[in-house]
Parts: sequence; C-alpha cells; structure tokens
Amino acid sequence: MASQEGEDHHHHEVFVSFRGEDTRYTFTSHLHSALTRLQVKTYIDSEKLQTGDEISPSLLKAIQTAKLSVIVFSQNFASSKWCLDEVVNIMDCKNTNAQIVVPVFYQINPAQVRHQTGTYADAFAKHEERLQGTQKHDKIQTWRHALSQAANISAWDCSAARSESELVEKIAMDVLQKLESIKGGGIERRIARCKEKAQEKLNKFLRSGEIKDMEELISTMHQLADVKLDKALNSDDSSVWEDLLGTYERLLVLKRDKWEHSAEDKDYEDYCATQKHVKHLQREQSNRQHGFRGI
Repeated sequence: MASQEGEDHHHHEVFVSFRGEDTRYTFTSHLHSALTRLQVKTYIDSEKLQTGDEISPSLLKAIQTAKLSVIVFSQNFASSKWCLDEVVNIMDCKNTNAQIVVPVFYQINPAQVRHQTGTYADAFAKHEERLQGTQKHDKIQTWRHALSQAANISAWDCSAARSESELVEKIAMDVLQKLESIKGGGIERRIARCKEKAQEKLNKFLRSGEIKDMEELISTMHQLADVKLDKALNSDDSSVWEDLLGTYERLLVLKRDKWEHSAEDKDYEDYCATQKHVKHLQREQSNRQHGFRGI
C-alpha cells in the first residue's frame, strides 16, 4: 500500500506501491531513503490505510500525478485489495498517459506474479470467497490482467544472490535516470548528484577507515563513472573523456588499496577488470580523436 508522507501529492515524481507487512521496514524503507538522497520526491506511506472497498480519491490522484511508479511485488502483495487496485490504476496510467512503470520482484518469483500461482493463487482464492455481487468476476479478471501486464515489463529481480543495499542503490539510480530521460538535458544534474554523494562517502571513509565504508565509496564512484560514461559516449569533446578517465583512475586507486588491504583474489580480479576497462576507454578516446566511433 502507499499513501502520503508529509507532502502534497502534486509535488511528487514517484509513486511506490508495496505491501506494508512485507517490505515497509526493510526493502521499501531502504529504497525510499535512497530516492530521498537523490532528491527524488516520492509518495510513500507512513501509516496503514483505512480499510474500505475502493481506493481513496487522494491515493488515486497520487498515482495519476506521478511521472513514474515503482511496484514492489512481494509474497503477500496480492492479499491486499488496495495493492491490486493500485496496480490496476498504475497500468491504466501507463496505457493512457505513458507513465513509466518499474516493477521490482522482492523475494518472489516473477512467474508467480505473472500467472498468479503460489501465494498469489492463495490470495485470489480468498478474494473469490470474500467478494460479493455481480461484478465479482470482472473485478478478479481486472486484477489478474493488471498483474500479468505489470509482470511482463522489464523489471528488477531481488531474488538473485547479491547485496540488497547495492541493489537498492542501482534501482534508485535507474529511477532517477528514467525521470531525467523524461525531462531531457539532465545529465549534468545526475553528475552533480553523484559527485555530492561520492564526496559524502569519501568523508565517511576518511573518518572511519573501515572497509565497509571503502566499499560504499567504490560503489558510489562506479555510479559516478557510469553517468560520466553516458555523457562521454554522446560527445567527442576531449575534456569530457579526460574527466571520465580521471574518475576511473581514482576508482582504480581505491580498488588497488582494497586489494592490498584484503589480499583476496576477488578484489585482485576486480582491480584487473577495471584496469582492462580503463584501457578499453582509452582506446575509444583515441579512436574518437581520429574520427572513429564505437567501443
């Protein structure tokens, strides 16, 4: 479920639909924090909605005014009529207003959402028992169709074995980039945000000297390098490429220090992979100076 958190829904960019009992204090909370750090105005609930048969007008308005909706599918998502109604309205906005939709599968197989099996089949069986009236069949079919549509959109799968904190940051950056693609000309804003975040991580690492803070700094520097690469690939300006390579050189120093500290093979392999990537970029820079393109 999602509702307002201390701000007028006319001023948000992103709407987040989720099942509170599954992810309110875990994944969704972390995602909201990441979006907030990126200065993405997000409509998300802080309290449970009142029970009722229909989605509230204010919640419907929040969905309609968002530029992008994130749907966090989890084990018990389909047990909530509110969540199902949110998906229906989100997909309506996608189909009629081209709203961007970013599905996230949190500890749930996408096929269960797409075909309503497993816990989703159990949830629909209960809805079948509880719903009354002649519109019961139409309601169920509308929910099923919306879930199938949403589950077929390119999505993030959180069931894979990876760091959840790193994944949350990647999803937040994906949301930011999609918003910027709507506005156009937002690459400099993205770079500025990533620089600010990298500086915060660097300050934190310099204070603590702990390896986990170094890892956070490295992850943030990767995000900055990715954004600068987006800019460089659309430019033949030598200064843009020098700036990109400078960021990668700083990243190499960090990775070398991490490897020397840990002496682990995986850190050495990561350092070598980045070295190889930098050489690749240097060749591309040289090619462009001679009028050739294509990494």
